[in-house]
Amino acid sequence: MEKEAIFKQLQSWTNNIPLIILGSGASVPFKLPSMWVLGDYIKNSISFTDTKDQNQFAEFIIEFDKTGDLETTLTKLQLRENVLSEIVNKTWELVNKADLEAYEYFINNSNQFPLSKLLKHFLDTAGKKVSIITTNYDRLAEYASSLAKAVICTGYSQNPIGHFSNSIQSNNLASLKGYKGQVNIWKVHGSLDWFKSKEDENIQLPIRQNIPKNYSPLIVTPGLSKYSETHNEPYRTIFTQADSEIEQANGFLCIGYGFNDIHVQPKLITQIKNNKPIIVITKELTPKTKQSIIDNNCKNYMLIEEANSKDTKIYSSKFGEVIIEDTSYWELGEYLKLIIT
Repeated sequence: MEKEAIFKQLQSWTNNIPLIILGSGASVPFKLPSMWVLGDYIKNSISFTDTKDQNQFAEFIIEFDKTGDLETTLTKLQLRENVLSEIVNKTWELVNKADLEAYEYFINNSNQFPLSKLLKHFLDTAGKKVSIITTNYDRLAEYASSLAKAVICTGYSQNPIGHFSNSIQSNNLASLKGYKGQVNIWKVHGSLDWFKSKEDENIQLPIRQNIPKNYSPLIVTPGLSKYSETHNEPYRTIFTQADSEIEQANGFLCIGYGFNDIHVQPKLITQIKNNKPIIVITKELTPKTKQSIIDNNCKNYMLIEEANSKDTKIYSSKFGEVIIEDTSYWELGEYLKLIIT
């Protein structure tokens, strides 16, 4: 009976169309690199001729070998411009390669993408508009929205050379004939598709195989650069939109999100402390997630993770801690079996 009550609660909260928040854990199943893989790639693929750059990069390697965590390493170091630029380029290079391989997979296996199934379900029941906030650079949210036959709004025009507008999302794109609805995707750390020219113009150049000459990737790496880069466009507008979406949301469905981000987390915690329901599904809940929700005395939560390599563990504000044996509801594809009948 308790299990059935838990499932009904999950169905009710999910079918009320929560704001979707995607973290890196949502991309790892599709072979996008983890922070450790990314850090190891950066460590082994960059070299410098300038002595000061060499010395600082050697410091980066020492710190990364010590922590094994790219974000921790970059937070401790104030990087020189050349070193930071190379790290950004190599980050783009590795993530983009994996992203394009995922793109090829989805073209031929469109029914194997649970996020697309979720968006189709929401667009059928949500007034044809759904919103996603993501800390990821990859295009998985865009691929899922495309497979759901939605119009995508990231703030950029969807042209081969796309320009940013701080008001494009205010159009009623969901009413366009021939489409199933609108998905707003707010990418608070940038995108593989976004680049900045030497003149500081930011544009969207979709599905690039490489970084265009005289442009740099418009992505925010973990660490101290987050604080300076994000004062500029398009981030200022995107943060405003993301904050507005969080404030207006009925609730939240977090997929692979670890509550370690300074841009999304504070506003999100404020809303869930005001009793908005939150569901978190991920392979392993981070200590920060438990601290932010369970230890913060939030009233309406369901946190779902893997347990014992074969079970699902649910932390619930109403039902306490529950193990559901021989299930993997922490995976989105399995979770959807509870929601979509």
